[in-house]
Amino acid sequence: MEYRAFKKNLVVAAILCSPIFSTAYAAVEPTESIERITVYGEKVERSLKDTTSSVSVIDKETLDSGQYQSVSSALSEVPNVVVTTGAVPDIRGVTGNGSATGFNSFTGGAKARVSTLVDGVAEPFVADLTGDTGLWDIEQIEVFRGPQSTINGRNSIGGAVFIKTADPTFDWQAAARLGYRDQDSFIDSAVMLSGPILDDQLAFRITGQNVNGNTYNKGLVYETNPKTFDQNELITNRWRGKLLWQPAGLEDLSVLYSFSYNDEQGDSGRNYFTGDDPWAYKPLFQRYITTKSTTHSVTFDYQLTDGQSLDLQFSFMDYDWGFESYEPLPAAQSTVDMNDKSYNVDGKYSFGLNDRNLNGFIGLAYYKRTQDFGSVGGFSYGGDDSSTSSSVYGEMTFAMAEKWWLTLGGRVMRDEQTRNFAMQFRGSAIDEQLDEAKTVALPKLVVQYAVTDSTTLALSGRRGYNAGGGAMALTSAGGDYYYYDDESVDTYEMSSRSRFDGGNVNLNANLFYNDYDGYQASNSLRRITNIDKAVTYGLELEFTSMLGENWQLFSGLGLLKSEIKAADPSYGDIVGNELNAAPNVTANLGIKYWLSDELTFGLSGNYVDEYFADIANTEERVAGDYILSRFNVDYQNDNWRISAFVNNLFDEQALTVNEPPGRGYEHGYAAVVDPRNVGVSVAYTF
Repeated sequence: MEYRAFKKNLVVAAILCSPIFSTAYAAVEPTESIERITVYGEKVERSLKDTTSSVSVIDKETLDSGQYQSVSSALSEVPNVVVTTGAVPDIRGVTGNGSATGFNSFTGGAKARVSTLVDGVAEPFVADLTGDTGLWDIEQIEVFRGPQSTINGRNSIGGAVFIKTADPTFDWQAAARLGYRDQDSFIDSAVMLSGPILDDQLAFRITGQNVNGNTYNKGLVYETNPKTFDQNELITNRWRGKLLWQPAGLEDLSVLYSFSYNDEQGDSGRNYFTGDDPWAYKPLFQRYITTKSTTHSVTFDYQLTDGQSLDLQFSFMDYDWGFESYEPLPAAQSTVDMNDKSYNVDGKYSFGLNDRNLNGFIGLAYYKRTQDFGSVGGFSYGGDDSSTSSSVYGEMTFAMAEKWWLTLGGRVMRDEQTRNFAMQFRGSAIDEQLDEAKTVALPKLVVQYAVTDSTTLALSGRRGYNAGGGAMALTSAGGDYYYYDDESVDTYEMSSRSRFDGGNVNLNANLFYNDYDGYQASNSLRRITNIDKAVTYGLELEFTSMLGENWQLFSGLGLLKSEIKAADPSYGDIVGNELNAAPNVTANLGIKYWLSDELTFGLSGNYVDEYFADIANTEERVAGDYILSRFNVDYQNDNWRISAFVNNLFDEQALTVNEPPGRGYEHGYAAVVDPRNVGVSVAYTF
């Protein structure tokens, strides 16, 4: 594997490091400078140039094209990110699901390693990644690589995805979009209306979206059991409403109320196909998954003085996840339901808002989650959960000397969890309780140096943390409930942010080294245990440039090396092995051409090197090693936008998951990249 990967890595690196990147001229539509891009996901609004964390920003222009159908598909081209079916993205070789995959999510209530936040409110994760279909009225998506525990606290040891949606406006705006793609006739329809209720004081914004179609899953129908649901339909409805109040008598106060309702039903989650011929799309299992959520949040922003502010956010989410299974015999079918209610309060005092040489914030956060879950039918179990997390966090930046700044920060967090789990298995009653509590300190330190007005360098160190837990192992002898410890990581990074030619050329780079202690992974018996020591290190590089008056080039490169340094003998001989889902190279390269001010053409591709699907580094479980290409044509004038696109232009066939025969699966199973699909969308804005 190493020799094959090495040859291809040289080719990809040579393309991305070619001299073409050094050329830049005036343009029809200049590249957006890193000084003008605002990053919202670190508790304070910063320019991308002043953000030392390794972050990729996917902008509104890209998301509005209709080319990406889900959040996962939009993240698939980000360097050092691997997206697999029904899973939270894997970042820098760290599996995003962590210990929360599938049945383990119910038995232990573990949280994912990568958090997803929408306007500051965390999204739950249960068993499979579902409910992320549909992108509409989103300003940008930020993908943070590496631990974000000092900022977000729980379940962000691997990174974070921050989604910023559009806010109400005091001028009238409206938009509508209708899209179609030939992947079994997906129809995407969306609307938006925003405007004033009371001039300069009260404004609203309402958005709605419906995505309706069929996946490429070729559902199986059993003669012994008539089907009860459409096996490959996928229907998503999203509604969001916002009210912005800026009272005339309190000019320094801003209050934003947000409401969202999301409902996704059908063939979502993990799509695994039988391994004898994955491109026949015969499903390994068949489930009709329902994901519903209702979210309320209120955000207060009070400007105390020109340089000081108070921010307070209250949020509540009611989240339902469940599925009906379809089996050859009705008695083997199960109906699963999980209800998750979460409450969050986050208050923050900021100072030095207009002072580069002395600024910072300090905050308090409290989170509470309750869960009730159950499964009836062929596989019965149930239980409940109560979890809390309390934190104090903060950062302070001050000038050490001219062009030098030091940032000290961190979070002290206490997590508590009580979970009850009961089931009947092989005639035995299992009744277990998980009762965990721990207080941790998560420090952060950053040193920045402004080399020139256009280039800033930084060195940083921070700690990430993920709680331990419990899980159920099902064996021929019965059920065995066991426990595993927490995991932590110390991360060290060197970053560079540079802009040239008035912002037409931008170069961002991050070198990183992650040192994991107690890394949670599955051993050969699929039990979660802690790896004593593992490391990952590498590079993320992103480059954008104008090439002449009508050409724009953008590219990204992720280099990654992972190694298990020490492990318990129960894992077998894995010392020296790579982590799973840790390709040595990920890369993207794209070009955009303006034929006129209104008409553009784009061509892009992203490469994912081969990777092992398990920490034993089994050759039969190698996946990846593919290049996916995209093409788009875009016409825009003052009101209209017409976009046409082709995804997977050359209909590449590749595996993202590869499980050989065994473990109850005669032919094994696999997950594949999406086949070629063609689409068009028409949007009208006024």
